Amino acid sequence: MMRNSYGLLIMATFISFSCSTKPNKPKLVITLVVDQMRPDLLTRFDDLYTGGFRWLMDHGTWFTNTHHDHSYTATGPGHFAIGSGQYPGRVGVLGNSFYDRDLKKNVYCVEDPVAKVIGAKKGKARSYSRYNTTGLGDWVKTTYPNSKVISLAGKDRTAVFMGGNKPDLPIYYNKAGQFISSDYYVDKLPEWVNEFNKNLHAESYKDSLWTKSLDDELYLKYAREDNYFGESDDYLSEEYSPVFPIGIDPKDDPELLLMGRPWFERELLNLAKKAIVHEELGKDSDPDLLFLGFSAMDWMIHDYGPHSQEIMDAFIKLDKWLGNFIEFVDETVGLENVQFVLTADHGGLPLPEYVIENGGTGGRINKKHLKEAFEWIEEEIEEKFGDELYVRSGGNYFLNLEKLKKMDINPRAIYDVVQKLLPKVEGIERMVYKEDIIASLETDKITLRLKHMIHAYKTPEIFPINTPGYIYKNPYGTSHGSPYDYDTHVPLIFSHETTNAGSNNDQHATVDIAPSIAHLLDVKIPEFCDGSVIKF
Repeated sequence: MMRNSYGLLIMATFISFSCSTKPNKPKLVITLVVDQMRPDLLTRFDDLYTGGFRWLMDHGTWFTNTHHDHSYTATGPGHFAIGSGQYPGRVGVLGNSFYDRDLKKNVYCVEDPVAKVIGAKKGKARSYSRYNTTGLGDWVKTTYPNSKVISLAGKDRTAVFMGGNKPDLPIYYNKAGQFISSDYYVDKLPEWVNEFNKNLHAESYKDSLWTKSLDDELYLKYAREDNYFGESDDYLSEEYSPVFPIGIDPKDDPELLLMGRPWFERELLNLAKKAIVHEELGKDSDPDLLFLGFSAMDWMIHDYGPHSQEIMDAFIKLDKWLGNFIEFVDETVGLENVQFVLTADHGGLPLPEYVIENGGTGGRINKKHLKEAFEWIEEEIEEKFGDELYVRSGGNYFLNLEKLKKMDINPRAIYDVVQKLLPKVEGIERMVYKEDIIASLETDKITLRLKHMIHAYKTPEIFPINTPGYIYKNPYGTSHGSPYDYDTHVPLIFSHETTNAGSNNDQHATVDIAPSIAHLLDVKIPEFCDGSVIKF
């Protein structure tokens, strides 16, 4: 594979557009979404990559100023934006899980109480049924009825949201040793998936050790020291020691913990190879879509943080496995027939301890202080106005607008109490009043991201925004979910065999991905799509 350093990408920006040959309409588009991959997880290890990341960067145009342009940067909303070209708020994808004011309970974003699991006795049936819209896969199948849309991921919400409303096959891991689907999509799994499950033997990983792929001195050069306070430790953890080698404790379930180790991503790529062969992807004139969601990376980054030796090593391993996968695609489909897209569902904050050590501001929101503030708010509202005026879900306040109206209480009076007391907790920047954002004419990026996350009815009337650098996760690990650039900024690379390495710093959003692929395939883009076509 061609070797080229990222440092040359900026120099190659204009060369790439003048020297690259525009590819013909691809027979297969493979969209790779690495969960919680910040752009610097590619740039910091650029001169160490020799496999798939190397090929994608050397044969791709990197749109370096790409962000998720919505405020709650979580897995569900992120993959929905990528797969549908729509901002998650107005469709009602409010998070991974959220309070439903009609059902009066918390719901999961791809929850389907009617559907049944297909492929195993364990697991939960998931689907797109909560949402009255379509995604890229549906648009493609409208134009090309014989096209196939396959979506494979560790997380169910990832597979569901990338595939669209009616993909041919969304497959996700049940955290019990099998990849499954639901009868919303299929009556049974293809035999190749059943065979893969039989040979997966996830329990055999209980004796596996995660060891470094490179020499120790390279990890000290490109990452921080091992055993860094703030990292999670779930292996041999009687004494705090998050260090290599890492395995799976005998007391833990290897079928579950497999999704928290780098080997899971290798298994996902092996499953993708089966899909390409048995579904004959890229073999006829109707273009096919293959979505791959690398979900284990999110688990690991949550545990160790993006600057850890563990995450450096996980990306070095994924680079190698992706390289093998791209070689396989070349042998079976031919790279001249394939368009690759690489991106992420969100970024993430480094460990707060690391942020502080490097001169930044950050911290972990104190759960005890948060609980006390909630109690103060409840007491003051009941004393001033009465009870049963809202439902609180986390820091979100769903107001009983009908009762407030009957009592002639301005909803903003409830907001004023919450805004006075909850930001007293260190790490809560401010409370947002939904109607203020809806009515706002401001065009700053935070306001726009908030707008794109709001559903006029389903969104809570009052919700918090964290102070930059602060997370709820305690006592170890890191997280994401804010409207700030460290959570919204993601890589976006369109790669093809005929493309030279290049970069473009124009502003783009992840909702631009679906219409850009549709444009490449000569597929009509629906008017409701929020994104714009990126020229590459």
